[in-house]
Amino acid sequence: MSLFARLFGDRVELPPALENRINAWREIKPASEQVLLADATFVVVDVETSGLDPRRDRLLAIGACLLSEGRLWSGAGFERIIFQTETSSKDNILIHGIAPGEQSGGIPPEQALVEFFEFARKHVLVAYHAQFDRTVIDRATRAVLGTHLPYSWLDLADLAPALFPEARLPHGSLDDWLYRFGIHVVSRHRAMDDVLATGELMLILLNQAKKRGLETVGQLLAEAEAQQHSHI
Repeated sequence: MSLFARLFGDRVELPPALENRINAWREIKPASEQVLLADATFVVVDVETSGLDPRRDRLLAIGACLLSEGRLWSGAGFERIIFQTETSSKDNILIHGIAPGEQSGGIPPEQALVEFFEFARKHVLVAYHAQFDRTVIDRATRAVLGTHLPYSWLDLADLAPALFPEARLPHGSLDDWLYRFGIHVVSRHRAMDDVLATGELMLILLNQAKKRGLETVGQLLAEAEAQQHSHI
């Protein structure tokens, strides 16, 4: 049995209504990288998992929020806790705070993922250390829905030091950057709280990007990618 099957079971046979919704999402055109930053919509994302290995541990929750027009639309955020047949360890629960009752009372993963895709449409996804979030969501998507993630991701762990080299935080943590800019977090490692904090950091970086002469989404992605390659 494959690792995916052990973690998620065989691909779920979707009810026709969910199948229609995922097919409708597939028809959405990806956002253009030529869109001006002033006109762009981003989706800030954070996941909580049963451990620190994105290739093995289970997806417990997804949080997301739209960022557009120079504003984080926190009132229309997205958060889903995903049903678990067995709860994560006590040590793990102390980190993310998702209680056993919340885990056993979560919604089916296929429903959570379809709802997330409908929320995110095909805007650029933003996260801190985005490869972790990307790997976890992509694994679940392939295992449960039998499809892949056609999203562009913007990693603020690369973008922040690229735009603020004077901070001397080339490998800084999210907490390092939140402290530098005085961004308060209600509860670290709760998906929605981390999303809002990351979104505030993104607003600061967008303002700095404009000062640096960056105009389009593609230029912003290229800036982050160049920073990433400079440390390989």
